[in-house]
Amino acid sequence: MLSRFIIIFFLASCASGFIVKIDSDDAFNATKYKTFKVFKPDPFNVESDEEENPIRINRIAKALVVQLTERGLAENDGSPLKISFAVKEKNRQRDGFSSRFSYGFRNDPFSYRFYSHEQPPLNYLSVRFFDEDLDKVVWYANLRINPSALDNQELVNEIILKVLSKYPNSS
Repeated sequence: MLSRFIIIFFLASCASGFIVKIDSDDAFNATKYKTFKVFKPDPFNVESDEEENPIRINRIAKALVVQLTERGLAENDGSPLKISFAVKEKNRQRDGFSSRFSYGFRNDPFSYRFYSHEQPPLNYLSVRFFDEDLDKVVWYANLRINPSALDNQELVNEIILKVLSKYPNSS
């Protein structure tokens, strides 16, 4: 019980940056799908800016399987619904008027804090549902995350639960 309280407190303290953005194709109908197959990113693809930590990848994949199974979908290798995900890093752009050693306000939900212009990257988790029969992505979710939240399976479960709370009921 105490660990769940700590997780909820941690997520609530980061709530302003924990906004899930979704989009879906016009042809998307969640009731059509009864099965799914999760595809993990390649942790050894050095040319990509996707997350390379295979342990984090396994945590995200496990959370997706658990949440989708709880929603009534079954995991099946032959499913037309292919689910993939990625953790991407995006470097912040420096403005041309700032000195390397100056301080300023951040232009994000945490703007009350000061930061050095040595800015940390922004991290995003994206989840894509691809319909093999339609040959296109039919549902997409994206959210900004703190990468250290992916170091704990319970936090990953909460993040994926938040993402899939936006997914329409499949029953």
